[in-house]
Amino acid sequence: MITLIAALTKDRVIGKDGKLPWDIPEEMQHFRSTTKGGVIVMGRKTFDSVGHPLPNRVNIVISGSVKEIPGCEVFDDVQKALERAKGFHKEIFIIGGSAIFRQTLPLADRMILSWVKKYYPGDTYFPGFDGGEWNVARKEEHEEYDIVWYIRKSIMENINAKRGQPVMASTPFDLGCTR
Repeated sequence: MITLIAALTKDRVIGKDGKLPWDIPEEMQHFRSTTKGGVIVMGRKTFDSVGHPLPNRVNIVISGSVKEIPGCEVFDDVQKALERAKGFHKEIFIIGGSAIFRQTLPLADRMILSWVKKYYPGDTYFPGFDGGEWNVARKEEHEEYDIVWYIRKSIMENINAKRGQPVMASTPFDLGCTR
């Protein structure tokens, strides 16, 4: 399963000057606990902003210029990176940046988006997406942000077809969206 995970504002801002524009420890803890044990795929600029491989995860970086990063596997395009990520038989989390999100959005099965409530200016954006292609599986409200779990409608249709059920919304528990 390929999951895009990001924190963003209602204007889809995800970064400014190579960094997160906000400091929300609770949301960062959500990111850490959700991605722990999985495979994370990111662009080189996102890796540079983090500064090191994230522990307890397989770290895959996509870069056209850098060939080696200690503690990471590096690939020069998204398809090669995803092929390798699938080989680990773990959930794949796309963690940014903007170009990588844009390239992987059509391939994603799920999105876990933390919608930051406050306005922040930025220079890096999450791509727009057609809400009609996604079902909201779960929503969790917090003081500074809301987390929304989205699942692609075609995935829902496949789940229900395998169960011999009509196409309809499933519960978050049916989707493996519990924490």
